[in-house]
Amino acid sequence: MRPSRCLLTIVLGLAVAGCATSFSPQRVRSEIAAQTGADPQYVFEIQLGRVTMRTIRTALGGGASALPLAGLTGFDLAFYDVPASSPQGAALDFTRMAIRGWEPVVRARQPGRSTLVLVREGGGAIDDLVLLGAAGSSVIYARLRGTLSPELPRALGDAFQTRGPEGLRDELVREVIRQR
Repeated sequence: MRPSRCLLTIVLGLAVAGCATSFSPQRVRSEIAAQTGADPQYVFEIQLGRVTMRTIRTALGGGASALPLAGLTGFDLAFYDVPASSPQGAALDFTRMAIRGWEPVVRARQPGRSTLVLVREGGGAIDDLVLLGAAGSSVIYARLRGTLSPELPRALGDAFQTRGPEGLRDELVREVIRQR
């Protein structure tokens, strides 16, 4: 009886861990369509994995110090133009999303604007970070994977609040590919 309880605990633990909300550009497009009733009007999406990130570091001078975001191993960035409000008149609000398995670090809602920054931690560092931001008809989605600084989530949320989606998008792209 005791080994079966242990096995059941392990299986349930793995099942719960696998139930975390998954994020991808496709998932964000689905959320936009669900909230606004329409697909995004303009879509820009880029996904860079571990191999591509290593290639970029090498091309920019090699070594881990080539990227200002030290420890970054994966990067997704998507930018969308969407209807400013749904047919019901409500603006896109990422703070309403049902989220499982992520810790919300920033969850802000203002008229016509919403910001959500989520993290998953491991070993005292941030392993995975998702930023979703909507302002007017612009939406940004960014996902950063690796061993990330604990200050990064708040800095990204603040940058979105001050510079909006376009400014944050430009800054992220610059920082990811910029040479030191």
